[in-house]
Amino acid sequence: MSIPGGVGLSQSIETIIRHGAAVRSMTLAGFTILAYDHILTFSQEVDLIWRASSFSFASAIFLFNRYTVPLMLIVDIYEFFGVADDSAMFCKVWTGLQSVLTVMSFMSIHAIAALRIHALHNGKVWVKHLLWIAGAIYFLSSASIIVTAQVQLLPNMQPFHHACVGQIPWFLWMVWLPSVIFESVLFTLTVCAMLDADRRRTLNTLSHILFRDGMLYFIVVSFCSLFSLLVWAFADPSLSGLARYFALAVVNIAGSRMVLNLKSYAASQSFSGLTSSWGNITPSTTVRFPATYVSAQRPDPIGTKSSRSYVDLVDLEMHAIERDNQQVGTRMMHQS
Repeated sequence: MSIPGGVGLSQSIETIIRHGAAVRSMTLAGFTILAYDHILTFSQEVDLIWRASSFSFASAIFLFNRYTVPLMLIVDIYEFFGVADDSAMFCKVWTGLQSVLTVMSFMSIHAIAALRIHALHNGKVWVKHLLWIAGAIYFLSSASIIVTAQVQLLPNMQPFHHACVGQIPWFLWMVWLPSVIFESVLFTLTVCAMLDADRRRTLNTLSHILFRDGMLYFIVVSFCSLFSLLVWAFADPSLSGLARYFALAVVNIAGSRMVLNLKSYAASQSFSGLTSSWGNITPSTTVRFPATYVSAQRPDPIGTKSSRSYVDLVDLEMHAIERDNQQVGTRMMHQS
């Protein structure tokens, strides 16, 4: 929590208390929603993440956000309700660490969305380069703003009325701009991929899941980012936490659902594909995916490998899955 520059603590105590109550309510609401979602999806987490045949990049991002974000919110709740008046060191350390973890959480979830878009575009080189350039700009600009702001903010952080109080730099609201711009790039690429798939008539169950989750992700994350940006830019500085903590929880839910939805689809294909093979594909047959991809080569017929391997299809190999699925769809149309 912060106070406006040039305003004394004694002159702002009533405003800080009132705004602090609003921030606490939003933080508790975000934590409650996040905890409820964890309970609903815990069985999926055990089956699709912990019992998976391998530990992948997407799984690592999932677990990082799954448990880091709730812990952050728990510490924030402690900050709002129990910070002692002599805990200046806690305020400085936690404020700096919290800022870094928040940016890492947002960026890691954006990375999963970028991987999906690369898959939807069939691994096209120009899409890969665009995503790398946009991602690098997003990372460097966000990191620069955060580091510069922390250098000015942390030395003066002090506990006040059971909260960590400091003077927020005027430019800190701009930390949300790179996220909004990057999300707009992801959304544009998603729409382009969807229109191209519709024109080629290559839409299938996998691409429908990717498009659906991509659109929902953009709506949820963009709303949270814009809400945070507007609060930080125009609201009183003591309300800065009004959007940040709630948005962090909601974005975490969106990212977790993206991973679990695709892993659930891959797992369902493993069971439905045990009695089918590539040689039996007809225009009316549901497309089955092979167990593993090695250098994007065609594997053995379905049913010859362990069903555990299907869960691995949803990680870094997504572009190979989509490419192979597009090829199967093309063959099916030619056969018809």
